[in-house]
Amino acid sequence: MLEHITQEFTSITEELWYKYSKSVNITKCSKAWWNEEYNRDLANYQTSRRTDWIKYRKLVRTAKKTFLTIKFKKSH
Repeated sequence: MLEHITQEFTSITEELWYKYSKSVNITKCSKAWWNEEYNRDLANYQTSRRTDWIKYRKLVRTAKKTFLTIKFKKSH
């Protein structure tokens, strides 16, 4: 009985995973503002999960803002 329930749960979870998950490939060419510092912080976040999330998001937002500010100033 328990094995049957566990197998059903596993099957449903696997089916949903393949239906709704997506593959994400982050490369150095993904974003113009991306650099090695962000690779390192991304790796730290991926290994620690929640503990470095706030630091990681703040770094990404600052990088985007800085990059876009420079691009905007160059265009005007």
